[in-house]
Amino acid sequence: MDVAGRHLAQALANHHRCFVDALVGLSRTSERRWFAHVLLGRLLLIYDLQVAGFLGAGDRWYLHSHLSQHAATQTDVTFFKGFLQPLCHQGLGLPEVERPRSLTAKIGDVPYLGCQSFGMHPLEQRYPQLDLPNEPIERFLGWLAEQPISQNALSGRAQGINLELLAGAYEYLMTAQTDKAAISTADTLQEICRNTLDAHILKALRDQSPSVVALAATNVTSVDTLLAALDIETCQQLLVTVLPTLSVLDPACGSGRYLLMIGARLQAIYRACWHCAQAFADAELQAWGRSLGSTQTAAEWLLAERIVTQNLYGVDLQPEAVSVAQMQLWLRLLSTATKVDDLRPLPDLDFNITVGNALIGFIRVDTASFDKIVPKRSRQADSQDTALQGNLLQPLTAASYRDTLTEQKIRVEHYQAQTRAMGSEGGLPEYVQTAFLRDRIDEVNLTVQQKLNRLLWETLGYKLGIWAKEVHPSGKTCKRLLKIADVEALKPFHWGFFFNTVIQQHGGFDIVLTAAPTGTLRSQANAFYHQHQALFEQYEITLADFRRSRRQLLRQHADLAEHWQAYTVGIACLKDFVRRSDSYQLPAVSTQRSVTFELLFAQRCLALTKAGSIPPYIQ
Repeated sequence: MDVAGRHLAQALANHHRCFVDALVGLSRTSERRWFAHVLLGRLLLIYDLQVAGFLGAGDRWYLHSHLSQHAATQTDVTFFKGFLQPLCHQGLGLPEVERPRSLTAKIGDVPYLGCQSFGMHPLEQRYPQLDLPNEPIERFLGWLAEQPISQNALSGRAQGINLELLAGAYEYLMTAQTDKAAISTADTLQEICRNTLDAHILKALRDQSPSVVALAATNVTSVDTLLAALDIETCQQLLVTVLPTLSVLDPACGSGRYLLMIGARLQAIYRACWHCAQAFADAELQAWGRSLGSTQTAAEWLLAERIVTQNLYGVDLQPEAVSVAQMQLWLRLLSTATKVDDLRPLPDLDFNITVGNALIGFIRVDTASFDKIVPKRSRQADSQDTALQGNLLQPLTAASYRDTLTEQKIRVEHYQAQTRAMGSEGGLPEYVQTAFLRDRIDEVNLTVQQKLNRLLWETLGYKLGIWAKEVHPSGKTCKRLLKIADVEALKPFHWGFFFNTVIQQHGGFDIVLTAAPTGTLRSQANAFYHQHQALFEQYEITLADFRRSRRQLLRQHADLAEHWQAYTVGIACLKDFVRRSDSYQLPAVSTQRSVTFELLFAQRCLALTKAGSIPPYIQ
């Protein structure tokens, strides 16, 4: 990592720490860290709009000016509460015609970018009292003011902060939270691209049409060479068969560095196809080009949006990592706009860049077992730690798993048609229609998640004979029957349902790549301390203290001991799962020793890769 990258990473780390320390209304450190990343991301997105001249009729000091004005006139409410939240939720998150007139007078001329990117965050909904003093925001904006501000700096068209430098800095920060800080060099990223995306494209062209530029018989061994001599037939193959269904997964996406790299490469390939469509007198290619708009700028936005919503998939156990990855993909999309008229609402990325534990959960759902899950038992029966058959908190209308998938599709189509009709009559604004539809999809997803977790609980307890192993402060381990709450705490990600189109219909992902966490699957004092840092700080316990005197401290503090028991139960459950489940094939020696994350992710990635595709890439 070069000097500029280290300076940027350190600056972001310092400002993030200031936000974490200053946030009011959130007691858990994990929640403060999460929202601090969300808030930094919002400010970076707004800053990107500001320096591009897209806010306040071209005001390149938009945030700084409003902060100064607010501090001078409003002493009883913070800038966060009085200006930033309204700007995000009701300004950037609402169409202009729907904004309160008083707010419009306050925030001025700002574009509508969609409610998912700037809408109320789950933590803001859960904790209405959430607040942040002016000082950390003032310091962050002051630091931004020292960066080049003459152009859209984050788009990569200016010196100082740019997308590539920011991606490297965030990769450094996110890996440092749970592992040894790491950074992928430019050479490493290019090598990964050649071994994954480029290799897949060349293989797909050969497999689908050996006649295309006679790939097998020529010296076309790189995508760059292919694009330099792009012809009509190859361009059509790319646009019709190769790129539309391409799926790229990072199951431990972290800051999203690998997804950003793949996205940038795909953008370059699409750009070459767009130029080909303009140059050749081919009706099919010209129709495709016209569908993207009359200018290259319009085409760049639509292609970037297509890439981040249809080609890229990511999962991570840490919500803050997912927030950072989504924010950087939105920045990549914003970088394609050269004027305010180019802007469109930012897409919802929650359905393809999401939170979950990649190592546990159903890749392919056993529909027969799913269909046997019975309605909720009585509270008295449910309170017993007996491994009885299923317990669904809220049964679906559908009677079977296949019907559930159909129901989800029908709900989407039904509400799209219904809200479209209301919208055409002026009954509902577009953003309300979108929220209306999203709520219905979330309803199905939540219910299915509960039901699949119940099925997973039965699988662990019945079929695999896994018990919950609690480690008490004395060091003694006690076994008890596994509870559904133990399984839910693992945050299982059920690939077969949430990425159903890729897994069931396409047979898996075309490209799977990731930087697997280092270390082994075991209880770690560092990870536990990181999760409950606020509680440790309340008791004035340092990490060194905890590592040195863990048993003694757990005996002294019952709440810490309770959290430690829950943490160790999860680790032990996951260890037993990977050793006993046929989802993993571990070497015999691994059943007696700690298992490395690299081995687990390698096997998981292979199971998620479509048959006949290039092998997964594990860094």
